[in-house]
Parts: sequence; structure tokens; C-alpha cells
Amino acid sequence: MNKLTIFPFFSQGMAKIGTTLITGLTFSLLLSSPIYAATFGTNLIVNGDAEQGQGDPIGNAVGANIPTIPGWTTTGSFSVLKYGATGFSFTNPSGNVVNVTFPGIDVPGPSDRGANLFFGGASRASSSASQLIDISDLSSTIDAGQGTFNLKGWLGGYSTDEDSAALKITFLDQANNSLGIASITSPTPAQRNNITGLFLQSNDGFVPVGTRQINVLLNANYVRGRVNDAYADNLSLVITKVPEPSISGFLLIGLSCLPAWKLRRYRQVLP
Repeated sequence: MNKLTIFPFFSQGMAKIGTTLITGLTFSLLLSSPIYAATFGTNLIVNGDAEQGQGDPIGNAVGANIPTIPGWTTTGSFSVLKYGATGFSFTNPSGNVVNVTFPGIDVPGPSDRGANLFFGGASRASSSASQLIDISDLSSTIDAGQGTFNLKGWLGGYSTDEDSAALKITFLDQANNSLGIASITSPTPAQRNNITGLFLQSNDGFVPVGTRQINVLLNANYVRGRVNDAYADNLSLVITKVPEPSISGFLLIGLSCLPAWKLRRYRQVLP
């Protein structure tokens, strides 16, 4: 699991553990339409498991043949692929026939994987999918510094291919200004021992004060090969409300650090 470095972007009274909030946008910000609303404790990513709509059973769909992906706005040849897609063959410039294969139903990945996974696409190019989530209904909790997020997903690739997937969320204020970002990325071929499959990645922390929308961007970065072998499945973004620490709680924590003789003196005046 790749945990990323902490970068504070807002005044926060509590420590932010395992959070990545980066000032610069490493990918271009793509604001999607429509906007999806939020509730606490549920996965806010629409169709994060790629099960809505049809998956490509072969892996060669381009252009108008790419299956519609409900909930997502896409660029390039970003697509949805069936686990165990049959694959296809092509003749390379040297005249050799090359077989293109894809993840089977038994590759490493989520146990509840369903039938489909996200796929960079059948073109030799990078691609992406995005959606915009409205969290204005949660603003009072977020502005009180009590909103935490958990971002996770199964990301991976094919054998030694270096194509990779990155899931990034951008926290936006009411005017669509960025307040920070958090992301997870697929392991490198070396990190997954050159095994074809998907591996769980996660990141969590506090939602920046002032956040009203979250842009979700899944980038499929192409490096080489006949297709873009960046894979993703079971993407999840959950916002949770944490309780506000009580004054008495902080007092007890402070007192626990006192020498015994001072603690006895305080106990005489505590209720």
C-alpha cells in the first residue's frame, strides 16, 4: 500500500496521517459533468466498479465502438474491459503476428471484482475518465475540520509493461479553486514482480476546509505496447465525520504527562 507524504493546505487542529495534499496539479484538471451529490459513509464515486454498462469482450474497441461508461466523462480511448477478454492479434511492421492478451478472471485483484474493470484502451495513447462530486451538503462538518476522506482502489498493469493508472482527487472551493489533491498510483512492474494484476492502494486524511466539490480523475498513462495496459477496479471515495475532541479529553491527556506529585495535587481539585 502506497502512503504518501503530508502537505497541509488548511488550518487544522489535528494531525493529518498518510495524506497527500499537493499544491501543483500533476495532471491537467478535468472538470466533469454532471455533478453527483454526497452523503457521509458511502462510496461517492459513481460506477466505481465499472459494472454499470457493458464491458468490451475483446479489448480492441476504439472510437464509437467503445462501450458507454455511465457516470464518467472520458478522453482518448479509455474503456471498460471484461475480465477474461479474448484479446486479438495483429501483424507488426516486421510481418510477425502478435497476440494481445488481457487479465483473466483469476489474476490478482479484488475478490468481489464483478465482470468488468477499467482499461486504458486499445489505442497507443494515454487516456482518462473523470467525474465531479458535489459535497456542499457536508460543508458544515468540513468547515469545522471534522471531515475525513478515504480514497482507495485496485490499480495495476500487464506483465513488464510500464503503462500505469493513477487515481487523483482534487478538492475544490465554491469558485473551483484547488485546495489540494490526494492520489494513489498503480505499482510499477518491479513492485508487482512483473505479474499481471491489480493491487489495492489507499490514501486518507482530512478534507480541506472550504471544499465544496471533489473532482475525481482516473488517468491511464501509456508508455509502450499495442494497447494502453493501465487497469483499475473497485474505486472508492468515502467521507466520514469524526467527533470533535472534548476539552476534558485534552485535559486528561495533558495531566497524564505530569509528574506523580503534581498529578496528586490536580486530583484534589478535579471534580
